[in-house]
Amino acid sequence: MENERATEPETGMAPKPLRVIEEFINTRHQDGDELATPDQLATWLHARGLVPAGTEVTAEQRDRAGRVREGLRALIAANNEEPVSSPRPDGLDPAARAELAELTRDLPLMLDVTVSPPRLVARDPGPVEAALAGLLAVVAEAAADGTWTRLKACREPSCRWAYYDHSRNRRRTWCSMELCGNRAKARASHHRRSGGR
Repeated sequence: MENERATEPETGMAPKPLRVIEEFINTRHQDGDELATPDQLATWLHARGLVPAGTEVTAEQRDRAGRVREGLRALIAANNEEPVSSPRPDGLDPAARAELAELTRDLPLMLDVTVSPPRLVARDPGPVEAALAGLLAVVAEAAADGTWTRLKACREPSCRWAYYDHSRNRRRTWCSMELCGNRAKARASHHRRSGGR
C-alpha cells in the first residue's frame, strides 16, 4: 500500500515545512516501521537535515521519537473531527495525545529573535532532542499559519496514512479515493446488502 501512495503527484503532499511532519507520521504504516531502529531514525533525520552526519541515536531516543510520531498521528486525526476513543482496532492510540503533551515538556522550544522572521527553535543542545523539538516547532508554525488543520489521518482503519487536504471545502476523508475510499464504499455496500449484520 505504501508504494502505491509514493506514485501520487507532488501536489498531493503537504507544503513545506509541514511536509516533514507528514513524512514523519508516515514512517509507520501497515507494511512496517521505517524508524524501527536507532540507526534508521538517525538516517531519516539526517536525510532531512535535522541532525548532522554521524549522529548517534540511542534506543531511548528512538522510542521517544516513536511516541512523538504517534502523538502527532492522534493530533491529525482530530483535524478530521474524528473522535479518538478506545479501543482502537486500527492502532490509533487515544492515550498518544496525552503522552505527546507529557513529552513536549522534555523538548523545550524558545523563540529565536536573531533570525527574520523570528521562529521557534529547540533549546536542547542534543541533536536528536533538538530535531524532535524542531518537528514540534513546525506544528506550532503550521497552526499559526492555518495549514495545520489540513493535515489529516486517513479514516480507513487499515490505513491511517497522513495526508494533506487540498480540497476547497476541507472535507476530504481518505488519503486516496482510489484505494481507501473504494474500500470504505465497498464495505458500506456489503453492510447494506447483508442487512447491517
